[in-house]
Amino acid sequence: MHVPDGVLSPQVAAATGVVAAVGLGYGLRTLRARLRERTTVLMGTMAAFVFAAQMVNFPLFPLPISGHLLGGVLAAVVLGPWAGAVVIAAVLIVQCFLFADGGLTALGANFVNMGLIGAVGGHAIYAPLRRAIGGKVGVLLGAMAAAWFSVILASGAFAVELALSAPVNFSEILGWMTLVHAGIGLGEAVITGLVVRFLLLLRPDLIEDITPVPTSRAGRWGQVAGAGLAIAMAVAIFLAPLASKYADGLEFVGGRLGFLPKEERPVLKAPFPDYALPGVRFATAAAGLVGTAAVFGVGLALAGAFAAGKPAERVGVDAA
Repeated sequence: MHVPDGVLSPQVAAATGVVAAVGLGYGLRTLRARLRERTTVLMGTMAAFVFAAQMVNFPLFPLPISGHLLGGVLAAVVLGPWAGAVVIAAVLIVQCFLFADGGLTALGANFVNMGLIGAVGGHAIYAPLRRAIGGKVGVLLGAMAAAWFSVILASGAFAVELALSAPVNFSEILGWMTLVHAGIGLGEAVITGLVVRFLLLLRPDLIEDITPVPTSRAGRWGQVAGAGLAIAMAVAIFLAPLASKYADGLEFVGGRLGFLPKEERPVLKAPFPDYALPGVRFATAAAGLVGTAAVFGVGLALAGAFAAGKPAERVGVDAA
């Protein structure tokens, strides 16, 4: 659901840019209330995984449409809503500047849709569902339901942004966007559920605000980072090359209704546009490795720069 350059009007691009900057700034400020070691490691690891997973477009059979993980709810379930939004910001920044995936002028809108609405809005749906159902089942079902709704809300937000940018049929745009992304949201829910289930089985302490970290594991965040980065890189190497070649939901609806530019002209000349590394064998896998490592570094840098340290003995449940 990455909006390219030339779709939104300069006024809407500027307005969403301001909202995104304020939201990102607030998210970074909240990191000061979180624990340095856990937050830093998990932000880098989660950013790397979300980036790699977003490269794996899944087909929406029988339609010639594909979708991919947005990851906002998944990041929020692990890190809390605002740290989760910062993770999505790290992913979007690398995608935009290295791979021209999402336009520079639309970077603010993409963060509003996938970061603020996806992570913060998604967590607002997840948290009451988790409490109402209770236990690990509440975590799992709440995460899956919120993941589905987050995709619908993000697609609706884009419809509003487009309607404010140009004289389009808002009802038609909204109808098609929500219809197509309702199907894509099922994939989002399944992937989110699988990852959350995996964590609940092996490391439930990695789920935000669910259980204290066992003393025997409190000092093993380096191992978590290594394992998480290895999983993300495995996804980039082995699954990304198998991604569906069908147009994603936004591209499909844009092609059908004609609101996408006939020829994309990115404002920023990225070094590896469309995840291509000229002259490199297995270019998609190689681009995935480069991007995964870059996002991991950006996630670590953002957390390390803005999260204030806390006493080591308090490692446990982070503030939301």
